[in-house]
Amino acid sequence: MKSLIKKASSFGSKGKAKAKAAASSKEKQLENSPAATEETEESRSEVNTSATATPPRLPSLRPLQLGSYNFDVADTTPYIYPSLYDEASTMIDLSNLIYTLAELRELARNGVLSDPAKSLRILDLPLPMETAMTVIKGEAELLREVLGDGAHGSTLSALESLMMKEQLAKNKKEAEDGNNNSSVSKNGEDKGLSSWFNTWDGCLGGGFSFDELLDNMCGDVMNAKTAEEPTSPHNQHRDVSSSMIYHVGDLKANEELVYAIGVNPAEERITVIFRGSVTKADFMTDANINLMQAPDPYSVAEDSESDENDSTIGIHRGFYDYLFAEKNGKPSKYVEIMTHVEKLVMDDVNRRENYKLYVTGHSLGGALATLFGFYAAARVGTLPLPVTVVSVASPKVGNIAFARMFAEMESQGKIRHLRIANHRDPVTLAPSVSSKKVLAVTAFAFSPLGYLALKASGNAGDERDVFYHTGIKMKLRKEVPIGGQICELSYSGASLIAGSTPKSLEVDDQEVIQESNKMSKRSTNDLPMVQYHYGSAYAERIALVENELKEKKLNDLYLEKAVWKK
Repeated sequence: MKSLIKKASSFGSKGKAKAKAAASSKEKQLENSPAATEETEESRSEVNTSATATPPRLPSLRPLQLGSYNFDVADTTPYIYPSLYDEASTMIDLSNLIYTLAELRELARNGVLSDPAKSLRILDLPLPMETAMTVIKGEAELLREVLGDGAHGSTLSALESLMMKEQLAKNKKEAEDGNNNSSVSKNGEDKGLSSWFNTWDGCLGGGFSFDELLDNMCGDVMNAKTAEEPTSPHNQHRDVSSSMIYHVGDLKANEELVYAIGVNPAEERITVIFRGSVTKADFMTDANINLMQAPDPYSVAEDSESDENDSTIGIHRGFYDYLFAEKNGKPSKYVEIMTHVEKLVMDDVNRRENYKLYVTGHSLGGALATLFGFYAAARVGTLPLPVTVVSVASPKVGNIAFARMFAEMESQGKIRHLRIANHRDPVTLAPSVSSKKVLAVTAFAFSPLGYLALKASGNAGDERDVFYHTGIKMKLRKEVPIGGQICELSYSGASLIAGSTPKSLEVDDQEVIQESNKMSKRSTNDLPMVQYHYGSAYAERIALVENELKEKKLNDLYLEKAVWKK
């Protein structure tokens, strides 16, 4: 078996060289293709058409190599996946928890702690879940003071939401023990779930109690199996006392992406969590919407000198560089994380055949999780497939070539992707097109002759410069629309496997973008749609559909939504 790290390291000079060569070859093919010749004739009259006209035609795409969407590994005991609700709610909480965890660790490194003798344990790795919970609770007042400068509103709100959820969980437990008045605080104020969301609307935290959140980093305490389910030696034991956070990548949080890796012995799961945008480097990454031609996972993983099967896919340059760039001779973050994951798998021989890899994150973290899971699913040799990605409030990651290959890998049982998006969350609708396409549309609007110049130089963009989403989409609304549902489930790859091009934006999504653009000059605090992007809004909305989603499984949705003719 080839080494996972050896494969991953080929994203360096070799992978870039392959991508460049393949991209150059494809450009030459386009120049000499009938479509390119026809395009020249069309350009003479295109100055009189709309900037949103049908993009230039592309060479015929190869047929998709589809599987049967079977996510069970052959010759092994089936892995018992949680319900759709449990997978979604757990990963929403994890993608929010890392904000507060990373902030407290930064304070600890700077020596800013109320009780250093106890709280410095937050820097020890591996870190038991119970220890992490105790330290964060104990330092809550300090965190409030340090973060109360107006520049850390998101993290401060996350802390407050987590503390409030801790109290709510305590009240719930008391109620279950027979105290019917436990949901009312001592001063008589109702501290129920609805009141909590109204008070802390817009915060990044959300989900379960702090104990549960920390257990969820490596143990899903909410997902107890029923007696009717078949017994299995895999992911059925409920002892989470050994749950640990094994790695936290946050030493250069102002320059690099932030992540954490935990092990869940209850669910036999290793989870990689990426933090969303906090620093200037994070936001610069979001803004770099160029579509770069990156090597597809298989052309790199095969470790072959032959270029016959080389191909490239278009990926958001900011996200790709954040994950795969090698700086100062050091391995990329992808290689760094996969090194940790491989070691966790190899430390216990039983994990090799039993454990699953989950990847999650909120906003920027969701995009990184999607990209990481995509490449990991094609390379992991020591970890059973499929890789499961649960992205929360994620922007789009790649172009149609990326979406097509993603759909292939899903159908082949290599990756599962649950993409959770709140209705009217503007971040989940972007980016629509690459910066090249934006330049072309702008040039067309203000200078038709300038647009023709871009067309002639091959820099006007085409269908390859449009971004598309992937995975099973869970669209959550705040309330039930007329004639609609509060939770809409669909498959992003359905049109691809049916042989057609998917829509980059739905009609109601276009309306959201137009409204967002109109208000873009206003203060962020004045933009009502921003609140739909925060983690608390996702926690609130997922709670509204608990009963509905408890009866569903992600694997079943693939079979239901991915309808195609073989």
